[in-house]
Amino acid sequence: MVMKMAAVSTISLLLLCCSAISSTDSKEVCDYLATGANFTVPMMSTVVESDRLRWKHDNKYIVDRKAGEFLEGNKMLISENGSLKLTNVMKKNSGSYVPEVFDKDGAKKLIKFEVKGLCVIDPVLKPVVKPACKKPANVQFTCDVQAKQTKDHNFEWLMNGVLEKEKSQTLTRQADQVKTDSFSCRVSNKVNSMTSAAVVQPCIEITSFFPETLLGINTWIFVGAGGGVVLLLIIVVIVCCVRSKRRKRLQLKEEGELRLAWTNDQHQHHQHNHPQEQHPHQQSHHHHHPHKQPAGHTGPRQQRSKQQHPRNPDQPGARPLPSPRRPAQAPRPPGDIDEEQPPPLPQPRKIIKKAAKAQRV
Repeated sequence: MVMKMAAVSTISLLLLCCSAISSTDSKEVCDYLATGANFTVPMMSTVVESDRLRWKHDNKYIVDRKAGEFLEGNKMLISENGSLKLTNVMKKNSGSYVPEVFDKDGAKKLIKFEVKGLCVIDPVLKPVVKPACKKPANVQFTCDVQAKQTKDHNFEWLMNGVLEKEKSQTLTRQADQVKTDSFSCRVSNKVNSMTSAAVVQPCIEITSFFPETLLGINTWIFVGAGGGVVLLLIIVVIVCCVRSKRRKRLQLKEEGELRLAWTNDQHQHHQHNHPQEQHPHQQSHHHHHPHKQPAGHTGPRQQRSKQQHPRNPDQPGARPLPSPRRPAQAPRPPGDIDEEQPPPLPQPRKIIKKAAKAQRV
């Protein structure tokens, strides 16, 4: 008798363990959705229009369609193949969803269906890291998730973008060892994950020759702008040097032209100031020219006397002899030659043009 009771107790205990395990497994099988999401519960079997289709949510019928007419729910909840469509799910939509299909005679059809629960939870928001100075010389970072319950949240810490081993909501470090390091936290649950902005410890002042910001603007922006200004100044200086060199070349060319024009002018002036001496016969010839009549004279024109040319006395009636050629001019002594003046200073292009025009006239 005692043996039979022991055997019955053992069997009961095994059944309880199996039921507990099965219940635990059924709880773990769940499709997690974030509030406000859309989800479709699939139908594994084929459903025709003449069949009666019913969907049950936690032992409550939410859809009942018979011969194309809806006794419960509406056609917006059913797709063409009979799947259940859920939109903008809320936490009240959590639970199990089971379909039932009957033929036109009312006999229940055997359908293939994977029984799953639907778990709707709130998504995590973007966290904020809040540092605080702790004694002695420590800094504590807290990951604020802005939620009342954090039991379903997973926490991770990143230092300079590298994952740390701590998994708690707070992180503590020595301030002097993390002076310039940045920290951020990542929070996740079954439906989404969010990462905070990076912060640095405020407990030890960081001394730097270049501040991170200047007048609310990043320092590197000022550095880039200054580099651009310097580059522009270098380009301007190069352009000015090229223009100055070109201007100097033109000025030298104008000076050469001016010296050449001055030399020609001096040569012509020297010829006008020292004309060649005329032959005595030519001088007497000029003296015999008759005077021109004054303007407005209306009397008879005076006859011009023919010029008397010397004849050869030995041959009467011969042609007049030509006047003797002008003797070659003797070289002038060095004292009579005018001393050349030094060339004038360069003048602007306009003055040079005026001087050249006056010479042509």
